[in-house]
Amino acid sequence: MIRACFHFEESTQKILGADISGHAGMDEYGYDIVCASVSSLVIAAINGLEEYVQTDVKAKVENGTTSFTIDEDDALKSTQAQAIVNTLYLAMLGLEDEYEDYIEVTITEE
Repeated sequence: MIRACFHFEESTQKILGADISGHAGMDEYGYDIVCASVSSLVIAAINGLEEYVQTDVKAKVENGTTSFTIDEDDALKSTQAQAIVNTLYLAMLGLEDEYEDYIEVTITEE
């Protein structure tokens, strides 16, 4: 199962980052649409944060595990970054709704 935990700062109502780990196990390697979907969404979000927003994102990508955190003080960049990570969060919730046996999305409040 894929586990995606989003870190939410209650006082600012912002997503500070996420940890995504595991494998869906829906199908064999190279044919697992849940793993492919999650991988594509997460890498696209990180690329958007780094290349489009040019925000300070610390990302760690290893086999089966991806983590990222956002630390942005600039108001415009922060708003843009939140649009990207909230879109990622909504997309992951959609995957969880469709493939609940293969992905779990949670929030931790900080």
